[in-house]
Amino acid sequence: MGKGVRQLVVVLILIVVSIFFILHINPFLSVKKSFQKIFQIFNSNTVENNYLSLLNQTLMALDDDPLVYYEHTKQIVREACVAIEKRRDSSPTALLISSVQLFRERDFAKAFDQLYEIITRYPNECEAFSYLGYIGFKYDLIPVDKSVEYLKKAIECNPAKARYHSFLATVYRYMFQDTKDEQYLHLAEENFETAIQLEPDDINAYNNYANFLVEIGEYEKAEENYRKAIAIYPEHAKPYYNLACLKTIEGDKQSAIKYLQEAINRNPDFRYDAKNDPDLQILRDTPEFQELIYNYPY
Repeated sequence: MGKGVRQLVVVLILIVVSIFFILHINPFLSVKKSFQKIFQIFNSNTVENNYLSLLNQTLMALDDDPLVYYEHTKQIVREACVAIEKRRDSSPTALLISSVQLFRERDFAKAFDQLYEIITRYPNECEAFSYLGYIGFKYDLIPVDKSVEYLKKAIECNPAKARYHSFLATVYRYMFQDTKDEQYLHLAEENFETAIQLEPDDINAYNNYANFLVEIGEYEKAEENYRKAIAIYPEHAKPYYNLACLKTIEGDKQSAIKYLQEAINRNPDFRYDAKNDPDLQILRDTPEFQELIYNYPY
């Protein structure tokens, strides 16, 4: 056999062996599978991180807006609940967020069941105690002394949380209204002031404290606190609306209409509140009120 023929045979053998190797071992497929595995791990980590980030963002939104007044909070709570449902997540964070949505849907029984589950499994979850206490009080779902008990547990769990003191102060405020017992008056004032000291930028603390001050006749101090809330967050409608009520109580119709306009500009839904609010009674027959409430563009 000539040299050229032998070289050709060797080349053919190498080709056959290579084809056999590729077909049966397929190193490219192995490489591909390795890359797919790496990508799946990376993608899984990314999805998990995005999910945890969504839950954290939702908690932050609820910290600023626990009763879900703002559209941004409503949207992110809904998004989080969709993600929670897909994962069948029963972590305390997931249960808390979904319970907030259930409260919004007025499914109180299921919401409370979830919160009870949290405090049973995780007795140091302060937010669960907070929501049990305040939502239970707000919607008259539990006795008021039970609301106080839960809110005190939330404070015991995290004494530095301004909102817990503010919620407790609000409960004491209504207890004072019902009983006229001076001890509740002092407890309400003490907890409102503690909330403001702990978190000087908490607009809800200033606003709720001011409402309390109006009720006990300290109008000047109440206005001062409404203005502090406005200075912190000028686009929050509630302090303007409350200032309108205060100015009406004081007999200053012109200022009342001005602040009511400011409130409605920021949240048109306050038109509905204004229609039936007894604090605004003396404004109802004025042309300015009629124009503002009934001819406001939708």
